[in-house]
Amino acid sequence: MAVLISALLLSIVTILTEKSSGFLLPCRKSIFPCGRPAINPDGQKIIGGRPAQRGSWPWLVLIVQDGYAVCGGAIISERIILTATHCFMGRSNDMSRWKVVAGKTRLDRHENAQQMIGVKKMILHKNYNISTLENDIAILVLSGDLPFSTLIQPICIPTADKGVTTGEMCLMAGWGDTKGTGDQLGLNQVAVPVIADDVCSKHEWYGAEFHGEKTFCAGYEEGGKDACHGDSGGPLICRDGNKWVIQGIASWGIECGVYRWPGIYTEVSKFASWIQDQIDQEKMELCGL
Repeated sequence: MAVLISALLLSIVTILTEKSSGFLLPCRKSIFPCGRPAINPDGQKIIGGRPAQRGSWPWLVLIVQDGYAVCGGAIISERIILTATHCFMGRSNDMSRWKVVAGKTRLDRHENAQQMIGVKKMILHKNYNISTLENDIAILVLSGDLPFSTLIQPICIPTADKGVTTGEMCLMAGWGDTKGTGDQLGLNQVAVPVIADDVCSKHEWYGAEFHGEKTFCAGYEEGGKDACHGDSGGPLICRDGNKWVIQGIASWGIECGVYRWPGIYTEVSKFASWIQDQIDQEKMELCGL
């Protein structure tokens, strides 16, 4: 028993020190570390991608309204989901109509590991710009705890000084439109490089429509590999040592997989303090503090 308690304490200490290693610490009760799936997603279809292996994206959730898929999101603790504000524009603010499904791979069947939990509260960024889609980030507070397992786990969140790097190869996954390039009912993933802001802001690319202060673009000049409709709100993840970190949230783009129109993502590290502020405000309820 003493050995078991010592092991548990060691695991908890490891989690509590993640913030000093460059990761924010949302209130988590589990000893599951962030960003370490049982199956590595690296080298595993969104547009031009391939099917994702079951268990390789344990932090990915499907956000549904009245049973219909709306957006993706990322688990950052048992009761907190990170996603995009634009997913909820023009939609119901009745929380009873919203659910989050975790541990899911297929849309065409119920899976034994999947968990569906209601949404208690939506926290939409107050400075979200409906015209430019700036500040496209949101937090969902769930009505109960997600039971963590090998198929349901949190992703790591970067601190403000651990942002995305130009040229870095990252991964995106979702259940969005594949434009005929893959299984429409399965979870698909794609690898995309981060593109420099001064490239995406060129006139022949996005020009003045691109706002690089708190967003970045990722994809290929020639197109062909991209996120698409239905992938919105989902996480773009990048490797940091032996962990995966959510560096982007799928926000918008012009069409899908088109020449010089790569996907545009909310840059999560630029919102590190905002995320922490929202979590701090919810700690009384989420953490029992």
